Amino acid sequence: MNDRTAVRRLSPRRWRILSFLAQHGSASTLDVALVCDVSRLTAHRDLAWLHDAGLVRRDRSAEDRTHTWWYAATAQGAELLSRELAASGRSVPLQLGRRHPSPADALLFLPLVEVSRRNAGTCELFQWLATMETSAWLRQHDLAHLRADGYGVWLEDGRCLRFLVHVDRGPVGDAIAEQEKRTSGLSGLLTGYRRSHRAVPVGAVLIIAQDAEREEQLLTDLVRDPLRPQIAVTTREMLYRHWPNDQVWRLPGDGMARRLTDLGA
Repeated sequence: MNDRTAVRRLSPRRWRILSFLAQHGSASTLDVALVCDVSRLTAHRDLAWLHDAGLVRRDRSAEDRTHTWWYAATAQGAELLSRELAASGRSVPLQLGRRHPSPADALLFLPLVEVSRRNAGTCELFQWLATMETSAWLRQHDLAHLRADGYGVWLEDGRCLRFLVHVDRGPVGDAIAEQEKRTSGLSGLLTGYRRSHRAVPVGAVLIIAQDAEREEQLLTDLVRDPLRPQIAVTTREMLYRHWPNDQVWRLPGDGMARRLTDLGA
């Protein structure tokens, strides 16, 4: 299928799917169904059409017992999307079609989209910026030295929280002594904030720790050496077990878990 035919036959929803894959890296059929608010079957049909058109590729791991297909934009799909964005006068995001999935997407973005869908009218993920767009947003606020995995605006019950999110990747290096596992790599999450004298225009900086031990270490460090922005910490396990807007966020020196909107109070 040539580009002209593809453009003519791409529905608005298929454009949205292609854009989502190009900006967020790979995603499953279920992820696409969630973002586009359609059934899994509809998402599957659109992805199959995009795959047959050569605009997305798909792959699955031989070790995955669920045999889940993961889709990503091809070079042809990213180029087609870039041309259409430029032709309509919109900016073309950097590294479109060449991005790797961010852990913040799976841990925060997609769950908040699902919460919004289940509770329409009471809460909404009003805005989400992927890692690359978050870097651009930080540069616009003269905070280019900060690195974050995402930026979002969450609305719930008439309250609003603007936040940055950082995901703890775990211990750094292959050979880490057992006693160093809970601290290795944690300082890098906060280095930019400790060097900054500018106010960060968010209500909270969210940090998702790899496990409870590293969460406790982070909170202890923040009590000993506080930061100017409000830091709220949770763990991957808590986000696997609960929705991210629930009482899963802890503040330094405060033993009470808080809801997401409580952080903006």
